[in-house]
Amino acid sequence: MGTDTRREETKKAILEAMVTCLQHQRFNEITTTHLAQTAGISRSSFYTHYRDKYQLIEAYQEALFVEIEDIVTQYEPDRKEVFLEIFVLLYREQLLSALLTHNGSQEIQAFLINKVRLFISNDVTDGNSRLDTLSEVEKDYRSIYFANAFFGIVQAWINKGKTESPTEMTDLVMKLLP
Repeated sequence: MGTDTRREETKKAILEAMVTCLQHQRFNEITTTHLAQTAGISRSSFYTHYRDKYQLIEAYQEALFVEIEDIVTQYEPDRKEVFLEIFVLLYREQLLSALLTHNGSQEIQAFLINKVRLFISNDVTDGNSRLDTLSEVEKDYRSIYFANAFFGIVQAWINKGKTESPTEMTDLVMKLLP
């Protein structure tokens, strides 16, 4: 029991160290040595848990991808609930927030933008007759536009210290979406 608890504590310290490092450096500049020092562990202890920083992020991202997929699947008919659950996740997950900043991971940023884009392109339940006049190409560009706008709002919110609640941010996004 004690060993499992210690393993989890060490993994948590490593994830928190990544958050700290991302505040000052780009992901590509962070070294395993710096991560271990920031976490207060030895490099060999780091390597006990992860092969390198890429495996660390890959393991973290895999769990998040599943969680984001679940949010979209579970709440898909309700646009507002999907955005609220995403903001709640971002509010809670410090590493995810750090990975979405300009220092973060391009892969996770692209994943979030694509998820939102697909969600928006599939969401035609708003009864907006103007959308009926859009061609498929125009609808595609519309989803790209709004997904990137959403991502920009998320980044600004994170950069400003998440001062607004997830509910306030969801209400804002709902006002901005057509």
